[in-house]
Amino acid sequence: MNILEHIREELPWLDANSTYDLTRGKPAPEQLDVVQNIIAQIEIPFELDGIDLRNYGNPEGLPSARKLGASILKSDYDETHALDNSSLTLMHQIVSCSFFLGFKNSKLNSASKIICPVPGYDRHFKLLENFGIEMITVPFQEDGPNLNAIQKILKTEKNVHGMVCVPRHSNPTGHSYSDDNVKRLFELACPHKENFSIFWDNAYACHDLDETIGQTPIDQIAKANDMEHNYFQVGSTSKITLAGAGVSFFSSSKNNLEVFVDFRNAITPGPNKINQGMHVKYFEAVPVEQQMQKLKEIIKPKFELVDQYLKPLQEEGKCTYTKPTGGYFFSFNSSNNNADQIIKYCGDLGLKLLPVGACFPYQDDPDNRNIRLAPTFPDYATLERCLKIFTKVVNHLN
Repeated sequence: MNILEHIREELPWLDANSTYDLTRGKPAPEQLDVVQNIIAQIEIPFELDGIDLRNYGNPEGLPSARKLGASILKSDYDETHALDNSSLTLMHQIVSCSFFLGFKNSKLNSASKIICPVPGYDRHFKLLENFGIEMITVPFQEDGPNLNAIQKILKTEKNVHGMVCVPRHSNPTGHSYSDDNVKRLFELACPHKENFSIFWDNAYACHDLDETIGQTPIDQIAKANDMEHNYFQVGSTSKITLAGAGVSFFSSSKNNLEVFVDFRNAITPGPNKINQGMHVKYFEAVPVEQQMQKLKEIIKPKFELVDQYLKPLQEEGKCTYTKPTGGYFFSFNSSNNNADQIIKYCGDLGLKLLPVGACFPYQDDPDNRNIRLAPTFPDYATLERCLKIFTKVVNHLN
């Protein structure tokens, strides 16, 4: 018998119509139900902060929504805007603004190069690729991006105009950057500050599942290094409330925010203030910390299940993986450099995974090792079936 036949015999519940999916970090229906049940009890406001939410205007967002964003990102209210539903859309607009208008210390162009810690977020890489921006990869060290690699790049490469980061529960490795790492990163970037952008995607700012290191807010570190115009922090409620209908937040210097408002005025007459108002009322009823505790009760058992299935593989030398303290992902590395085969065989058995190299720029994983696992969306029983398929394939191929 071939590998597929062996596995189908070992997992008799598999059939030709079996379909499973660990590709995207989506909230589970149970998470969304938690939100929906509370929203159903809230009277959606049409006026808030003395503002008619039904109309155009207020490009910086509602004052109360900006306060919410500042509390999540740990940023200053005056340097935080509340915008539309997606921080990824926001990131695209920030890069576009830098590319076409330019911020005070951020002026991307077709010759620009951006440093990218890997494995990283596939949609960041696709965004930069679409702009024709060259990406230079650096590995991770224990407490964040590898600083020696960054230092070497900044010394030897021309036109290095920035870096993209997911600083807490990094997608997919789970790294949370230490203060020492971030402070040194800014020290290295400081000589290049006339044109250097630190894109700070704080998507998992409050998504701790276990004890995680504290982090000094980026604006404080930036200002201490005279680089207040060089950081662009984004975040959202997408994985706190409703993934398709959250509120995104942008924090940066006042100068950068003014430039960005001018840029967005040609895109939209204003953000969705009714949605912002709904979120303000939601978090008045359920504080963010209480909301995250409810979501933790749904997500953490799934993370523990993944760890339970991957740990024996690592002990047998068949892989390495990160055990995150929060976020949405696991990062698996095959010891036999056969990620493409694992992904193919899983697909043949009905388990869909991201393509090989997805977590690297240009989908190029030079070691053919890395696979991102996204365990949040399936229910517990379905996730266990996914993990049985995955680990069976890894075992048979090793």
